[in-house]
Amino acid sequence: MAASCRWEVVGGSDKGGVLVRDGQSTSSTQLEDRLATGSIIDELEKIGERVRYQLITGQGPPTGWVSISLKGKELLRSVPQPAEPEPPEPSRAEELQPTHPPKKRWRPKLEEQQAIDQVSNKKGMTETPKETLEEAAASEAWWSDEARKTPSPVKLDLLDEFLACKGSAKEAPGDYLGGQLPVMPRTIGLPTWAALPDKAKKQFPEKSRKPMIRLYCFPGAADNYMLWLELATSAPPWCEVAVYEPRAHGFRPDEAWDRSLEERAEDAFRVMRPAFETHASGGVSEGAPFGFLSHGVGGQFMALLAHRLKQELNLEPLVVFANDGPPPNVPTLSEDGYRLLCEDVLGFYKVFQPDTILQYEKMGGKGNKAAEALIQKWSRGLRLFEEHARRGSQRKPYHQFGCDLHVLVAQHSVDMDRAFEELDALHPQRAWWEQRKKITGAAESGCNWDRDGFKKWAEWTAEPDDFHYHEVDTDHMTIKNSPLMRDIVFKELGGFCGMDD
Repeated sequence: MAASCRWEVVGGSDKGGVLVRDGQSTSSTQLEDRLATGSIIDELEKIGERVRYQLITGQGPPTGWVSISLKGKELLRSVPQPAEPEPPEPSRAEELQPTHPPKKRWRPKLEEQQAIDQVSNKKGMTETPKETLEEAAASEAWWSDEARKTPSPVKLDLLDEFLACKGSAKEAPGDYLGGQLPVMPRTIGLPTWAALPDKAKKQFPEKSRKPMIRLYCFPGAADNYMLWLELATSAPPWCEVAVYEPRAHGFRPDEAWDRSLEERAEDAFRVMRPAFETHASGGVSEGAPFGFLSHGVGGQFMALLAHRLKQELNLEPLVVFANDGPPPNVPTLSEDGYRLLCEDVLGFYKVFQPDTILQYEKMGGKGNKAAEALIQKWSRGLRLFEEHARRGSQRKPYHQFGCDLHVLVAQHSVDMDRAFEELDALHPQRAWWEQRKKITGAAESGCNWDRDGFKKWAEWTAEPDDFHYHEVDTDHMTIKNSPLMRDIVFKELGGFCGMDD
């Protein structure tokens, strides 16, 4: 849905911009940076003379609360937005693009990411011994090899070797005795709120928690812990949220890039094992309840990790949420799309996710270290998932969840074909969508995945009644922090620990 109003910042020119606070009240905490004069913002919420905004162009905090006027002086001026005819709505199709940046999602700027690294180094979270640097250099050489610019043959041995790993035959945990859980063990791949820079802490303050259940989260292609802050900090006090962060992402920038999704799943199990062991037989919280939540293609290595968890610790989640992402046997790309991703990364993203290219260019483009890292995270990450999906599509489902599996689908994203078909045939966005149809894996569709693809998750459940399909009134990029999604997730989790009243 479009913002209710768009504003230009016209005040504060003599002070470097207008003051921004983290809450609606004028007595709430003032943010360090001001919102620069001349910036354009979208209104997310308006209460009286106060506006909660999302920064569109300009400088300043990406979101916060500002005043429309102060002591009779105009600070914000309403600016017109393009008219949207009813129906169809040409701008609505553009607005609903799966690639459009979320209007409510906070992204760390480059200088904030550097602050993250400094904070984590001070806390001893990102030590980089010589062996780690050598491994990272070897991985980088592998990824940079010209051979990577051609599609890889389907390497079933990678999947078969992962699945063949023998477990420890550990006994299943006994029934949980109830009560508050201790804080889970953390590792560098399972970062904590305490390591965040102060800016992020002010925008997303953590609650005092008395956890009765845990939720383990598995990100998509280019995610890091910072992009899950809204979910983690808005969770009810009775739930502790842990987000796995892959190597070479976020707090782990100096580590080696994974070369396969199976390798990433090995890392995930290694860094999360201390936390999982507290749930296992003999653990300090034996039998304690926990759930899994994935976003996008992250559901693929969630399934890999669930398989290993069952093998080695005889543990299973009580409930699983696959958040707008396909099962491991559903590719995202067509053969043409996969080939383009391998041969011409920038050309691929101009069609598949043009906002990523805009961000890449804004950061300095080719030769800029931060811009190149952004493209690497998206392109290498997607390749890991896409190549695993091609292996998965040639095998029967390698894991079946013995619990309820909820698939949450972003309705706006799966309805994109219809939205674009309503545009005039010569509309530039219609032409772009026709290009996109050629590189996505969904039949006759430009969507990342269609409803039939999502419903194949049913094959990954032990019982037909364990599969639950939901459509949420949002798009792919915003569903991760959507209140509608959180309502479904935390209502289900609350039922397992008596907190669903």
